[in-house]
Amino acid sequence: MRLRLRHLGATGALAAVLLGALAGLARLPGPADAPPATPAAAPAPGPLAQPATGTAAEDLSEIRFRREFRVLTLPRPVSRDRVPGDVGTPARHRALVEKFAEEQFLLPRWITVPRREDLLPALMRGEGDLVGADLRIREFRTAGAEFTVPLGTQRAVLVSRAADEIPDGRALAGREIALRARSPFWPVLHRLRREVPDVRARILPDDLPREAVLQRVQSMALDLAAVDTGPIELGAGNWADLRAHPRFSGAAHVALGLRPQAKELKAALDDFLTREQLARREPVRRTEDLDGIVRSGVLRVLTRNNAAGYFIWRGRPLGFEYELMGKFADEQGLSLEMIVAESRAELIPSLTRGEGDVVAAGLAVTAERARSGVAFTRPYKESFELMVTRADDPLRTAADLAGRRVTVRRSSPVWPLLERLRADGLAVELEAAPEDLESEAIIERVANGLYDLTVADAHSVKVALTWRDDVRAAFALDGPVPIAWAVRGDNPRLLEALNAFIEREYRQTFYNIVYRRYFENPRRIRAHVEQRADDKLVGGRLSPYDEIVRRHAARYGFDWPLIVALMYRESRFDPRVESWAGARGLMQLLPVTAKRFGVTDLEDPEASIRAGVRLLDWLFQQFEPDLPVKDRTWFALAAYNAGLGHLLDARRLAREQGLDANRWFDHVEQAMLLLSEPRYYRKARHGYVRGIEPVTYVRDIRDLYNAYRSMLRP
Repeated sequence: MRLRLRHLGATGALAAVLLGALAGLARLPGPADAPPATPAAAPAPGPLAQPATGTAAEDLSEIRFRREFRVLTLPRPVSRDRVPGDVGTPARHRALVEKFAEEQFLLPRWITVPRREDLLPALMRGEGDLVGADLRIREFRTAGAEFTVPLGTQRAVLVSRAADEIPDGRALAGREIALRARSPFWPVLHRLRREVPDVRARILPDDLPREAVLQRVQSMALDLAAVDTGPIELGAGNWADLRAHPRFSGAAHVALGLRPQAKELKAALDDFLTREQLARREPVRRTEDLDGIVRSGVLRVLTRNNAAGYFIWRGRPLGFEYELMGKFADEQGLSLEMIVAESRAELIPSLTRGEGDVVAAGLAVTAERARSGVAFTRPYKESFELMVTRADDPLRTAADLAGRRVTVRRSSPVWPLLERLRADGLAVELEAAPEDLESEAIIERVANGLYDLTVADAHSVKVALTWRDDVRAAFALDGPVPIAWAVRGDNPRLLEALNAFIEREYRQTFYNIVYRRYFENPRRIRAHVEQRADDKLVGGRLSPYDEIVRRHAARYGFDWPLIVALMYRESRFDPRVESWAGARGLMQLLPVTAKRFGVTDLEDPEASIRAGVRLLDWLFQQFEPDLPVKDRTWFALAAYNAGLGHLLDARRLAREQGLDANRWFDHVEQAMLLLSEPRYYRKARHGYVRGIEPVTYVRDIRDLYNAYRSMLRP
């Protein structure tokens, strides 16, 4: 199954109209494998949501003509536990379908089918365009239906009481395993029965909640059970007397379904779903202190994208916060992962949830933020809050604010300050800016007259005044304000290490060079801002070789910014570079490898890109086609760096370690790190590998790809 990627989009105005029209259509569909429940009354159809008749031969062109996208789903059950955040859940499917419909200028109509077994026959008869329930790929194959790229995996693991030792299948002789009729554990049970024929099965109702199954194992009402994997931590809390046995776990891959004739629809969906999966960061929640961070090998930094803190310039990650954090990570022997939060308001909640280890985003130290469960480092710079207006505005003092409107983010520490001014009698109007707008974007709107006034920190204003003369700072509203990094309050060792770093580096040579680079070098700041503005245009250039990359990426079904990210990581866009091992060209191929793909001149950009994409495609094809496309992609990239043999060794070791051999991040990548240790690589077929290299390599490309995608977003 090949992916043909095309780039689709919707204008902001029409997107807003569509989003408004979507409100109040059908409610969220329930899990597809639950017993039918009485469906809620359908809402009255709107002018674009009238029932439409279709045929089994319709494709995307006909769907666009009628402007309605019919999605078959199941009624929501009265009660059913699901794994939060699982990509196979109906809620996740609904969000993806509605976003796809928005890109295609369509309105989705959710059509409830009473029984699961009626979904695919209804699809094949043309009563819907897509099956949006979480059906498994083998169900689509059995019915002769087509399916999209895999979206995710349903998993189940064997659970017993904590004292129960089950070292291998033989220990299950004479035991009974309880599981649902639709559990992905059934193939595992069938394999066990070949080894231990007297393993018995007990079928549970599909609507029995997972917690109820665990309680029955706990109370010995059930001997063993295969339950959905998820965030419940066995061996702790309420489940301290239960344990999971990852050696005995099963998985089934899920996708969306469509008719085999709908080839245009499949191509568009595969394109869209591939981009969504690669760009979607599945948050891994860890709250360990510095010791745990060192064990993971990665420092996760929560930040925002702006012209001073963190941004991509000519393919390179740069920024004041990025360079300081990079030096700290290097000193700790860690890889750096920059995580761009959706908004400034999300920075601290994401930190406290464990989705990052430190916030480095120019945060002002406030009592309110300190009360949210975080600890601030010592300040690494100070700033002033400046009132910003247009260059020709006569505004001079706070007394001149009467009757004016000031626009800032509600999460900004300036908001309560302005509220106090109003309480003291100043007749100033407050307007909340969107939380995802950075100060530079708000200043831009002041310059254009969309906003009257704003308040920004002195560093953001300094950057703005370097490249524009249509705004000015009228006066200081507050300051000096200490700026610091934030960590979780229960991470004292990380806080201590960061404080020691700041004390050692503050106002020293490295710090001063970096500070001048981003805040006191007008020519460099102008270049950064202009490049960022150009990159954010739809179709903006990411590299000197975009057109070549687009052509070859489309031929082999890859999203072209992914290839650009790979190329930057390999060669920094230099076609003449050669590695110590003899790899050459933009895609850093060995001559013997390039020759396999008919390429001899690796300094020729066209030839090098063609051979590199063909190699990546060949590696992609070595993995099971039912795997989610994102994991096949990460596996292919790891193999591009470390070799296919080492990647296969890492997957085998992951299974032995109870990790998921079908997922790269936090699973197979952990096994890859182990292959640097003698007790593991001596047993591996392909021996030693310096595991940190492919682990860092894949993370770098993923982060760069996400940055490129954000630049190209309309």
